[in-house]
Amino acid sequence: MDQRRLSRIEVFVFDSPEPIHYGMEADQGSRYGILKLTCRGGSSWGACLISANTKTFDLIKWSSFLRMIYHCRLEEAIDKVRTHGSEWDQTQFELVQGALQDLKAKLQGKSLAGHIEQGRLYRAVAGGRDSRGGRLYYKPSSVALQKHSYPEPDTAELINKSISYFSIL
Repeated sequence: MDQRRLSRIEVFVFDSPEPIHYGMEADQGSRYGILKLTCRGGSSWGACLISANTKTFDLIKWSSFLRMIYHCRLEEAIDKVRTHGSEWDQTQFELVQGALQDLKAKLQGKSLAGHIEQGRLYRAVAGGRDSRGGRLYYKPSSVALQKHSYPEPDTAELINKSISYFSIL
């Protein structure tokens, strides 16, 4: 079997952020996701806020875009994401694109940042000359600017802690 062919795709959902969701604060009704892509040569991870302030969430429906890259060679999967990524939600696109780039780096014996680095962490900052603010600016949160190093997540532990799990075998 090809070392670079995706053999497993897993999505774990949590109702509060895990350590790899660094900088994200728990919001009631929000769902936080972790994506794991696996091939014979290794695995990679991605993390994001899947949905905000919703009472119901359909993981199978949300994850259906991942079927497009299942069993693809890494390069094919990257091309499919480039081609079809505009059809997906921005969060979905960034999640899978980041995990594929991380996998590519790992298979080349490199590391993107030594830890999972997904999404952009920003916070709104009111600015202006009066007390009402005036404009909103987005700047990286102080947590996002700090370098973190987390060990690779344990799949069995993630399954036990998650509120929902989806796997494409």
